[in-house]
Amino acid sequence: MGIKLDWQVESEETHVTATEDPTARRRRHRARYRALALVIALAAVVGIVIAALAWRLDRVDNQYRQDLLDTVEIEITALRLGDYANFMAVQRSASDAFLLEQGRVFEDYQELKRAGRVNLTGGVIDVVIDELRGRVVIEEIIDGVPYHVVWFYWYYEDGGDQGGWRRVPDDLTFWGEEHEIDKGPARISYRDLDRALADALAPRLADWWTRGPALVGATLNPPPPVQVEIVAERPAAVEWAAYAPWTLRITSPLVDRARADAALPPGLEYTIAEQVAARLVSYAAGEIQPVGYSDAAWLQTEITRWLAGALVYGEGASPAPGLTDSLIAAYGGSAPVTLLAGLGLDSTLDSVLQTVTGVPLPLMSVEVLGALDWRGFFQWRLEREFALLADSAGGGAFLALYDMETVYASNEATVRLEDPAYAARPVPQVNAVRITRDEASQTYAYVDVSGVEPGNAASLDVIIWRLAGGSWRRSN
Repeated sequence: MGIKLDWQVESEETHVTATEDPTARRRRHRARYRALALVIALAAVVGIVIAALAWRLDRVDNQYRQDLLDTVEIEITALRLGDYANFMAVQRSASDAFLLEQGRVFEDYQELKRAGRVNLTGGVIDVVIDELRGRVVIEEIIDGVPYHVVWFYWYYEDGGDQGGWRRVPDDLTFWGEEHEIDKGPARISYRDLDRALADALAPRLADWWTRGPALVGATLNPPPPVQVEIVAERPAAVEWAAYAPWTLRITSPLVDRARADAALPPGLEYTIAEQVAARLVSYAAGEIQPVGYSDAAWLQTEITRWLAGALVYGEGASPAPGLTDSLIAAYGGSAPVTLLAGLGLDSTLDSVLQTVTGVPLPLMSVEVLGALDWRGFFQWRLEREFALLADSAGGGAFLALYDMETVYASNEATVRLEDPAYAARPVPQVNAVRITRDEASQTYAYVDVSGVEPGNAASLDVIIWRLAGGSWRRSN
């Protein structure tokens, strides 16, 4: 037990605990509650105002949207009824050319209706409003095939009969936000309207850019990755960009009328595959640019045709086989690679094919020559002839396609070169090829063609080519 000093005892006896006055405490709590209630009330008012504004804006947006849909319905109904006045009343532009074009569009639809080819379903697939701009994707059925078309509108605020939503010229800048797909060796840039096309193309393109180089012998030094730009531009095209050798530009199908039954329609898929094949073949051949009417140019075109078919349908499954396919059947799958390795600017059929067959064409048996598919070559030669006749500077190249060593062929070529009536004829269509060899060991190709008379597709003829100078030369 400790001993407490006097000053400690006095301190303990005089210690008082401080306490708040109950009345003051109640006043303080009431003030706090009133402040909190005021804050809650203000927040509620602000929330109500914001909700009212949002509701109002949403209502306005919905009204704008409904007004646009009503305008579209008026336009489609006018097309269905053949009501030119109501159709044109929806059109508006400062350009007379646009109004004239829309008049032609109206007549085109009426012609389709009269032929029973069109069904204007009125289905609206997509609507986008950006301030005063409107974009609508419409469904229509032509010849039983569904299509999508894009119509553009502007909201005119000047009132009167011409106020509100009106159809305007196409605004190809109003195509949506930009996006990109990176798929291995392939990269695709596109905008909102082309999302389905880009999604469908990406895996195919990556596969083509993986298999293609192997098929043409470009694996040791593979090409760079490929860039595809899907663009909303006119005129429509699928072509390699002039500013970037490995960038392929594809016009959006929706710039015109796009099939809706396939994100990547077969026709567009094959066109893209042809461009991919042409680029890979050119790369594998050393980027040579042979003269357009030369054997080397055709061989490059022929291997491109084969490669495009192999990419789309698979090797050996092309629905339109040609010379390359017959070489593969006879000499093995390495034939295309061997052909490209032997291809040069001045190559002839004989010099290149000999790298695969090991035998000059004049020494091949008629049976072996006849087993090769020459139809594509002779069709191309006929097309070149008529193209050169249309070219004022193409006379020398035209004569080079003929067997100028024989008097008859030389005379025929000279006459045709100066005959406008011959140049105006349709290009004959090759049906079949027969290879023969005479007693003098001269080899000939007898080519059955049709459509040699203007306006008569059933007219038939036989055109003869002789194997001379390493290639086929026309003899009659």
